[in-house]
Amino acid sequence: MAPPHAAAPPASARFESVRIAELFRLGRAAYLTGTVNAGILLVVLWGPHTGEALLAWFACVLGVSLGRALLHRGFARVDPGDAVPRDWEMRFAFGAFCEGALWSAAVLVFFDVSGPLLQMGLLFVVGGSVIGAAGLYAASTRTLYACIALPLAAVAVQLLTEPLPGYRLLALVVGVFAVVLMRVHRELNRSLVETLHTRLENASLVERLEASEARLLDAIESYPGGIAFFDERDRLVVGNPEFARVYATNVPRAELSGRPYAEFARAAFNAELHAADEDREKWVEDRLRRHCEGEGRSRQFQLHDGRWMQSLTARTALGGTVVAFNDVTDVKRAHAAYEALLAEENLVLDALPVGVVFLENRVIARCNRRLEEMLGWGHGELDGKSSRAWYSSDEAYRKLGADAYAQLARGEIQESDVRLTRSDGTQLWCRSLAFAVDPQAPEQSAVFVFADATERRAAERALRASEALHRNLVETSNDLIFSFDCDGRWTYLNPAAAQRIYGYSHAELLGRNFVERLVPEVRERDRAVFESVLAGKPVFDHETRHTRRDGTTVDLSFNAVPVRDEAGRIVGTTGTARDITEQKRAAAALHESVERLRLAVDAAGLYDWEWDFATGQLRYGQGPVGLPVAAGANVISRTSYAGLVHPEDRERYVAAGQVALDKGEPYSIDYRFVAAEGSQIWFSERGKLVYGPHGRPLRMIGVSQDVTERVRREEEVRYLAYHDTLTGLPNRRLLEDRLKQAVFLAQRRETRVALLAVDLDRFKEVNDALGHKAGDAVLREISNRLQGCVRRSDTLARQGGDEFVIVIPESALDTECAIVAEKILRSLAAPVTVDGREFTLGASIGVSLYPDDASDWEALLRNADVAMYRAKELGRNNYRFYGR
Repeated sequence: MAPPHAAAPPASARFESVRIAELFRLGRAAYLTGTVNAGILLVVLWGPHTGEALLAWFACVLGVSLGRALLHRGFARVDPGDAVPRDWEMRFAFGAFCEGALWSAAVLVFFDVSGPLLQMGLLFVVGGSVIGAAGLYAASTRTLYACIALPLAAVAVQLLTEPLPGYRLLALVVGVFAVVLMRVHRELNRSLVETLHTRLENASLVERLEASEARLLDAIESYPGGIAFFDERDRLVVGNPEFARVYATNVPRAELSGRPYAEFARAAFNAELHAADEDREKWVEDRLRRHCEGEGRSRQFQLHDGRWMQSLTARTALGGTVVAFNDVTDVKRAHAAYEALLAEENLVLDALPVGVVFLENRVIARCNRRLEEMLGWGHGELDGKSSRAWYSSDEAYRKLGADAYAQLARGEIQESDVRLTRSDGTQLWCRSLAFAVDPQAPEQSAVFVFADATERRAAERALRASEALHRNLVETSNDLIFSFDCDGRWTYLNPAAAQRIYGYSHAELLGRNFVERLVPEVRERDRAVFESVLAGKPVFDHETRHTRRDGTTVDLSFNAVPVRDEAGRIVGTTGTARDITEQKRAAAALHESVERLRLAVDAAGLYDWEWDFATGQLRYGQGPVGLPVAAGANVISRTSYAGLVHPEDRERYVAAGQVALDKGEPYSIDYRFVAAEGSQIWFSERGKLVYGPHGRPLRMIGVSQDVTERVRREEEVRYLAYHDTLTGLPNRRLLEDRLKQAVFLAQRRETRVALLAVDLDRFKEVNDALGHKAGDAVLREISNRLQGCVRRSDTLARQGGDEFVIVIPESALDTECAIVAEKILRSLAAPVTVDGREFTLGASIGVSLYPDDASDWEALLRNADVAMYRAKELGRNNYRFYGR
């Protein structure tokens, strides 16, 4: 039975495999030590009576040792995963048992034939083998018992059978020795088990650590952007392929680890786009500073291949740094598209004839110009205000708002008439139409549309007043209301119509046959129509012509149905007749007008067209020049026509037609058409949908107008509005706009802006000597020289007269401004030749810096003028900084 400390072995198969492997590893020494001990015993006990027995016994020991060595070799060749630990332990224990059996045999055979001294030597060798087994077989208690049980039992039995008392005492010592040996083995076994458990746990931790590192490396390698880790000394620990591709193109990736961040900062200067005159050392210094701070703020930059990246640098808890960047090119493009769409949406909203407002929690997030005009507010003044601004009282604000949002919460479109209050306190009636973006939370986001209902309400009041006169109007209707008997004689006519249409009173016509009033050309036809009505067939919109009292004719449109008596017999007809004489004349006039309109359209250069949705064909009344169709056909598929639209406008052209078709909105677009000879024509195209009986759009009709000349004039006007007509430089309006932008960007980026005010010296001498025309030529020459002194990113503007202004954004040092000023003075030092005469001018320059000298753009411009006048006072042809 196993001792208490050797409880059931751990259930883990891995532990059992390791324990048995340790058993074989430690037990390997037993093969040699057992053979050596046997050899020692052979030498000690060799004698004439024991020689042959000792040789036979030693041969058995060698055989057992060889067998155990072969067993060990077999275990070494077996795959650890295929080995069954218990089976191999039993095989090893059997070998140990054979070894113990041979030692017990030596005790039983050679003890009696030896003297006391040799007996002690025998016991010493056997005891040494037993003691050695306690250590070599520490991994298996079963193996130890198999090995030492027989030898100890043989020694104890042999000592007990000896007659001398001393031997019995030795037998007792052997028993005590066995107990101590068991105790030692238990401690060794427990220590070994704990060691193996610790080793397995450490191995498991190492495996998990390696797996975690592998997953981390795999994540880094798989990261779609660039990522790199730097240690606390700012040396690269690991970086993925994208990081190496961008910042280490000339170094093998395997050699990147351990390189300092400074190398990658210098490589970044070559990889990223920046200003052409950017100072490399300063740029790298700033990059290193941001990296060391690791402030965690994102930064966007552009690579030479055109891609936009967004990077982030952050410090880790252990003092290292993580650098990561991602491709945001698509996001930048989407943002640009969104900005363009928002601008277009604002343009559309401002063009609407109704007021539109977007409310968020009853606060005005955005509204169009029409609503601001309706309510008397300036542009942008309503933004951010509560909708309470357009109600006359808090009670109206609460009540009307509660009713409206309650209806929106039911998923309905709210429609009502409301009275809004203008900014001056006057009232305005509007027709309100509203819907919620999310009916579950209507107050969070809702859209309201307001149409001025002043005229409509006035019309409704007039209509209500007119309804009181409805009966009288019917009785005095100008339309003829009549009845005939079966002979065609009038039995009823309304008085007013009879007098107006025929010039007779109704009494004069009653009893007379209607045929008397027919003109000869239609008499027989109308008689046949009358007979068909008497036959039971109603007639509607029958046009005829009657004569008046004065002999003139009147065109009438008749509706007539048969009149039946109680028995169902037809006893006459009744109906109405409308005077359509003026309509006939209007139709003739309309035809003439259409012809005139067609001629006017042709004269105005308009192209009328029709787009058939079923066939996808465009049919032109008169097609644009360069339309690739057969002569006189003027029919082309819209897809083919779209191919003639300028590539930059083609997608917008196709989308505009699709939006009009999907949403039922009017079609309107300006685009460029590429004619057959390659010239570009600007067209302004407008269209309207035509619907079928089922409410589906069948076609679109519209006109196109050549607006090329108008577009050219508009572009010229825009250019002249922002540029000086003499020099072509930006004028004061464009200067102020760019100066505002430069100061705004400097505020955001915490950089500086320099402004140079340049006033020409002795320019008046040119005007006095040669006139203003020569002065204009000098100003053009001076502007050309000044343009050669500034960068493309700087702004050179003519402020008026002989005064110029230069804006230098992101100016880092005062010395840069001084260099520019000196370049200007050198460029103006050369004489200017006009009409054969030379003039030496020069300039006085004032320099003002933001934020050192001014907190806004106006002060910056004003302070530069002050510095310029100070330069003039100090002798001209020099420059001065403001405040120095």
